[in-house]
Amino acid sequence: MIRIIVVEDQAEKRRQILAHLTSLKGIGLENVTHVDNVIDAKRLIKKSKFDLLILDINVPRRSDESPSRGAGLDLITFIKGNHLAIPPTYIFGMTAYDDEFSNAAVEFSSALWKLVKFSPEDHGWKDALTAAVDFLVSKDRPPFSNDGTTFHIDVGLVVALDEELAPFRQHFDHWNEIEVAHDPARYFHGQIKTEDRTISMIAVASPRMGLPAAAVTTTKLILAFRPRFIVTAGICAGVKDKTAIGDLLVSDPCFDWGSGKWVKSEGNDTIFKPAAYPWRLDESLRREIAVLGGDAEILNQLARSYDGKRPQNVPAVRVDAMASGGSVLQAESLMADIRAQHKNLIGIDMENYGVLTAVEYCGAPQAKAVAIKSVCDFGDGEKNDDYHGYAAHLSAAFVCKLILQLHAN
Repeated sequence: MIRIIVVEDQAEKRRQILAHLTSLKGIGLENVTHVDNVIDAKRLIKKSKFDLLILDINVPRRSDESPSRGAGLDLITFIKGNHLAIPPTYIFGMTAYDDEFSNAAVEFSSALWKLVKFSPEDHGWKDALTAAVDFLVSKDRPPFSNDGTTFHIDVGLVVALDEELAPFRQHFDHWNEIEVAHDPARYFHGQIKTEDRTISMIAVASPRMGLPAAAVTTTKLILAFRPRFIVTAGICAGVKDKTAIGDLLVSDPCFDWGSGKWVKSEGNDTIFKPAAYPWRLDESLRREIAVLGGDAEILNQLARSYDGKRPQNVPAVRVDAMASGGSVLQAESLMADIRAQHKNLIGIDMENYGVLTAVEYCGAPQAKAVAIKSVCDFGDGEKNDDYHGYAAHLSAAFVCKLILQLHAN
């Protein structure tokens, strides 16, 4: 996502600049940050990488001062000479004064920097700004550069099967495939437009089920797109006496049921000793899930929106322990062995732990992660595919509701 910072203290001039920016393809208000003085601009440029700096040469040095002729050049000096500054890719200077234009021209010597005269009557500055933005948008493709603080998209979605990806298409606008250089994975970009912003998502299905594929797929998505949130969704096996078909299971904690070691007992029996290293759910996400999951009317609407075979019960949202492993379970005895590893176990899947592990180790900026899957069977001898479509639909519908709620706060 293109990030733009506008340093301008005059309200009408700033309004004209913002109006022109948001009229350009690929730019919305969510792309733009604006401040009215040099000190605040320095503070932001020390924290984040901006693609474009639009700088009025005559602005206040501080928020409690009046505009000062040439004060904006202090910001240029800071960008050039201070190691704490993260230089913007492109700098676009503006001034209405002939003498200041001449003085500032020396500082704007880079091929990626441009200085223009601003006049409400002359729209030449708009043409120059359009060219700069069009250039940056054309180069805005993954993998994005990482400054350790900037998220480039809102949500990254990882699923295990294409059938788990399909239900998301009906909730997102402008769903299209996007390529990452030298990466064969198929990434899909979708948007949800709200009243005040556009929420972006990159979705990808793992090439196969299991923890290794999920971890690698998630890692690639994070390094290429740096999402603010990572969600893994789809279907899972529920614990029979604690869940019902369609229930939405949220992992907290999540552990790998195959982690541990096998030893010989004194009676020469082979015994598995589990060694779980669980991941926990972020508390702010837990709160939002509790609020949404407590609305039975919404959950009933989500269930009834599925056009296919479904049970009669209203799905419940359950937040508790889930186990992940590399095998499909279809035996009640094996389910019992895994249940013995955690007394509060509610479900088992094959990807959650891999996804959450990737998020934990992929460095800054670190996304908040959540695993939300819907029960399609109970991992026993009666396992079948009757409710795969229903569970995948419910998981996708609930995740999309949660995404909207997270970005409304």
